[in-house]
Amino acid sequence: MSAKLVAIGDSLTHGVQSGSISRTHLSYPAILAYCLGEYNTLFDRPDKSNDIPFPFSNTFKVPDFTGEGGLPLNLENLFHLLAKRYGEKINWLEAIPAALTVRTFLDRTEDYWERGEGIEPSVTGELHHNLAVLSFQLADCDTLTEAICRRNLPAPKDDLINQVPEHPIYRAAIRTLNPSFNLDYENLSQIAAAKKIAEKEEGIENLIFWLGANNCLGTVIDLEIRESEDADLDRLSHERNCNLWRPEHFQKLLDRVTPKINAIGAKNVFTATIPHVTIPPVSRGISLNKAQELSDDGYYEHYTHFWVWDDDFAKNPQTYPSLKREDARKIDKTIDAYNEIIRNNAQKNGWHVVDITTQLDRLAFRRQKGQPKYEFSSELIAALKANPDTQRRFTASGVPILDTRYLRINLKETELEKRYQGGILSLDGIHPTTIAYGLIADNFLNVMNQQAGVKIVNQLPWEQIVREDGLITKLPSNLCSLRDTIGFLYSQRMLLSLIQCFR
Repeated sequence: MSAKLVAIGDSLTHGVQSGSISRTHLSYPAILAYCLGEYNTLFDRPDKSNDIPFPFSNTFKVPDFTGEGGLPLNLENLFHLLAKRYGEKINWLEAIPAALTVRTFLDRTEDYWERGEGIEPSVTGELHHNLAVLSFQLADCDTLTEAICRRNLPAPKDDLINQVPEHPIYRAAIRTLNPSFNLDYENLSQIAAAKKIAEKEEGIENLIFWLGANNCLGTVIDLEIRESEDADLDRLSHERNCNLWRPEHFQKLLDRVTPKINAIGAKNVFTATIPHVTIPPVSRGISLNKAQELSDDGYYEHYTHFWVWDDDFAKNPQTYPSLKREDARKIDKTIDAYNEIIRNNAQKNGWHVVDITTQLDRLAFRRQKGQPKYEFSSELIAALKANPDTQRRFTASGVPILDTRYLRINLKETELEKRYQGGILSLDGIHPTTIAYGLIADNFLNVMNQQAGVKIVNQLPWEQIVREDGLITKLPSNLCSLRDTIGFLYSQRMLLSLIQCFR
């Protein structure tokens, strides 16, 4: 029987949240697999009985990154740990023990993924159906293999200062592309692994191929633009220094891999547009001129790191790295060029396009001047109202309070629109929450069903998706003191290192 679904992609397809890949069973491809009938149940993990090992399904295999909260570092777990021990706010008497708590957390995570069980073979099968790998660019899907990543992974060092696991892209690729360390599969790239699945399982019905976000994401992490050069087309990930691929180079990459995708022979191929990376709160928009805070087209005067607050930046803007308004426009115009290339390529090859760009634009709170235009499904609204932890998360007009601002809660506020903030992006300011992964799955399902005629066996399980979203239902109390909490974590010299993992 042919495989119903195989996915090639980056961290958005891998299922990264709050700085780590850990809950791969909640990635949008896993949710789609459930809707296509690959799972009997998506959220009640069968391995609770110890009778069935991870990854919950024999027909849609996902990699196991559950150890120590995931790779490279789970901010949600760290926020909850600090909240449990020190409450809503760390006072000056608690600063040293809190710093030790963070160091211990980081040290344990680093040891696991650099020297411990995280470097051992996993039991998730020889090949995964979700082949996505965090931080992969379009240039990586036909070049990086487990063998190449292993050869280029330097010996780990126990860094007492920077304890975020190093080279997570290669560590994640090794564990995803060849989890059992089978010598027969060590030279399989994402595309070659998908082709191998097609050979072993007599074809693939639906193939997701969604890459390109990391060809531009580094700009809002590094807060500078370094454009690609011709030589980057043939360089491996660790050899490249660019963070914004020129459209002509993006076109060459897509032209290179498209015949290889077609050679897999999938019945349906689904791709998606690249979201505007200047919208997520990983880069915070700030304007010194409050009278003209936003330009007519929705851009701020400066974009800096999310742990830099407006008043601090205003005192001395030169102190902080930042992109300028024209830089942000250039990045988004480049993404628009990518998306035009993606659409044209899909049309030529009979692929189906899912427009994720427009959906994120409609969710953009600050760019839309506090009036996002996204229309949430009645099923999601019903699920939010049915859950006691989310039933009040609505505006006075009945719209769910879910937007692209950084997650925050103010329990002292009685006005609900001031009490809640965010809900679409997780704590790293880049990657979706579980509910947002459900929204991505919803958009793919619509195209699958309406354009390709794919049979949908199970509807999106919105009640379970809401229940599983701990950043919405079980917010850590220290989000009430977000400035202090973020400032403390920045002082521990790990926030920048963490987001740089996703360049």
